[in-house]
Amino acid sequence: MMMVARSTHLKVASGIWGIVGFGLFTAGLFFSFGSVIGIAEGVSFVIALIIGFVKGKFVLPKVARKNIARIEALPEQSPVYMTYSAKSWMLVLGMILIGRTIRFLGAPHFVIGAIYVAVGIALLLGSRVYLEKT
Repeated sequence: MMMVARSTHLKVASGIWGIVGFGLFTAGLFFSFGSVIGIAEGVSFVIALIIGFVKGKFVLPKVARKNIARIEALPEQSPVYMTYSAKSWMLVLGMILIGRTIRFLGAPHFVIGAIYVAVGIALLLGSRVYLEKT
């Protein structure tokens, strides 16, 4: 099992949020605008940006600060999987399952795109809190 320092946990947390956020934002662009650009796609994109910005500016920084406090309470060396709590890992799994279910049920691409854009922007903005701490 790979043991890492607290500072590495913070970098891993920031990296995961940043990489996943960028990936979701990019996928959201493709889902939103991959084949057609219409009013529904444009409106949903703007709404997604607003929701993502608000969540990334006001909600996820609180989540990140709580996780930072948890990381700072860890021993100097701990397993890398402890970067996030078990509850956080379950939330990630749940979000993946929700995303897969929405796609499986055939939601319109602009809806999927809007969800991905909103979550992606929020994660990108929220990842800054971890970077400020490292």
